[in-house]
Amino acid sequence: MKKVLIISYYWPPNAGVGCRRWVNYSYFLQKKGIEPILYVPENPEYDNIDNGYEEKIKTIHTLKNKIWEPFSFYKRFLKKKNISPGILIDSNKGLKNKFSKWIRANFFIPDSRLLWINSSVNFLSNFLKDNPVDAIISTGPPHSMHLIALNLKIRLNLKWIADFRDPWTDIEYFDKLNFWDDSRKRHFNFEKTVLNQSDLVLTVSESWSKRFAEIGAKRVEFLFNGYDLKEYPTKIIQNKKFRIGHFGLFNELRDHNSLWEAINIEMKKKYDDWDNNISDNLELFFSGPNHLNFNKNLKQRNLYKYLNYREWLTHDEVLKEMMMSDLLLITQSKTQDVKGRLPAKFFEYLGAKRTILAIGDKNSDLAKLISNLNCGFFHDFTDVKGIGNSIMKSYRDKHIDGNKKNIDFSIFSWENQSNKLIKILNSL
Repeated sequence: MKKVLIISYYWPPNAGVGCRRWVNYSYFLQKKGIEPILYVPENPEYDNIDNGYEEKIKTIHTLKNKIWEPFSFYKRFLKKKNISPGILIDSNKGLKNKFSKWIRANFFIPDSRLLWINSSVNFLSNFLKDNPVDAIISTGPPHSMHLIALNLKIRLNLKWIADFRDPWTDIEYFDKLNFWDDSRKRHFNFEKTVLNQSDLVLTVSESWSKRFAEIGAKRVEFLFNGYDLKEYPTKIIQNKKFRIGHFGLFNELRDHNSLWEAINIEMKKKYDDWDNNISDNLELFFSGPNHLNFNKNLKQRNLYKYLNYREWLTHDEVLKEMMMSDLLLITQSKTQDVKGRLPAKFFEYLGAKRTILAIGDKNSDLAKLISNLNCGFFHDFTDVKGIGNSIMKSYRDKHIDGNKKNIDFSIFSWENQSNKLIKILNSL
């Protein structure tokens, strides 16, 4: 049986999207005869906890090692219990916030988990001497995981896959950090070394795979995220309201006026039944971290009354609420990584078989997939009229077929995608 060591910061009971990729791939690797060994922190800083994956990971060999990270000090400094994933993007102009971002950018390279690198290399070197594996996989961000693997590669000459769930220097917030020139160079140097030294770079989309090849990766493959149909509820309470649902991080870069204008201006102006029907039945369901001005923006447009906001849901609850939605929303940011950004929620939206409404770059991988799969609507960032028409069409279709998509998307299941992962592992 092949064995593979997977180095990840995120692992259950973490509730974020960061752990789902390798929870599911590890689960199906094990079912198909490859033994995953997970290396994760013993005492990580997780803001939200979800125990829903315990069944999937109960037989997976998991190694844990203590980590020290500065988040406890960071939270005390900002006087916050939790730190939003959008903290590096949101336009908070407070002096403390600016100072903390500057410290993060210039003293924690590549990220705040860098203090785990040396102890992890020593811990895993000792483990691997008596417990050899066929390959190691590091998954980032945080990109410190790649530096752990890089050092193991140098010490032990192991086959190594560097998995990028998000880009490094091309990530949407990178250019918004106030780097010293030397700090910026260190990021590019680390990234280049990881791309050059790894045996294979793995990422989540075709465009990102091409980009990694352009900047130095010697071999690149892309492996989509996925969904597990068995996780979805079999019985759903029908939602009487017309619900537009968004699940996950909604930061300032992904919040576009065109969406709100389509609802607040275009639809009201063109459709006579707005006041008598739509206005009473519209629901904007948002779950996950929102940016600081989100509520303010909705109030200014007189849309706040339609908002049903749930800051935190378990993954089981997320899937239930997805299936009670009529339109599932994805918005992209106007940043350099947009062409390859395929949010993990997109694949779970496919599993929910509800119509998708996406706003972003018409030349992106997401736009091409939505068109090829006929699973929803894709509109350019400024297409107010088109967005309004698509919302209205979905509203009217709700009374016909519930906006359900009866298309087989099973090629994107975690189980089917794991077959490609096994082929990649066997090719090393």
